[in-house]
Amino acid sequence: MVRRLGLVFICAGVLAGTAFGASDGLRDPQKRHNATDQAWAREIRIHRADLGAGHWRVEPSGGDNAGAPQGCKDPDMSDLIETGKAQDPDFSRNGSFVGSGAAVFQTEAQATTAWNRVARQSLTSCLINAFKQALAGSGARLRILSDGPLRIPNLAPHFSAGRVHLVFADSGQKVDARFSFYLYAQGRATALLMIASVGKPMQPISDTLERHLAELVAKRLNR
Repeated sequence: MVRRLGLVFICAGVLAGTAFGASDGLRDPQKRHNATDQAWAREIRIHRADLGAGHWRVEPSGGDNAGAPQGCKDPDMSDLIETGKAQDPDFSRNGSFVGSGAAVFQTEAQATTAWNRVARQSLTSCLINAFKQALAGSGARLRILSDGPLRIPNLAPHFSAGRVHLVFADSGQKVDARFSFYLYAQGRATALLMIASVGKPMQPISDTLERHLAELVAKRLNR
């Protein structure tokens, strides 16, 4: 059960897509990366040192969303020019998961356009479909307790956040879990933060740490 839940969360993060950059080549932004914006993109995303104590494992980010549920593939960004990008690595701890990515565009208008194209998708629906797809054939049961936007103050000029609260049941065990996403754009920079927290007997991510990470990404966007 524990191992399966960990894999489900990692798969769901991959299937839901890594925002601000499609992965089929034809829909990618045009790449004109420079050292300054590459360094900025790397700075924005979550690092191991941000997570505090605990046995956090490195998980490579999934760059191919070809198996994403219908309507959840990354939007076409081929008319935009990307000057910096960072999306590796992600981190997991006893089933819980923290993934992030950042991209910098040539102009503020292009970054806003990228954010709008991602934000208009129903990311909570994409996540629910991704969970169902990842669990298909496993025999585990999934119950959605709630889903929708997170009601928190905006952390960036362009900002949206949502959460899926769910319960997994398998082999007589029930485990409570949540999956949150935070989507940002400020100036020329964009970012996505995804956090999965699985309840006891696994090791959940506290609300305090989640809020800290969300605010940290916002702070790094502001330069």
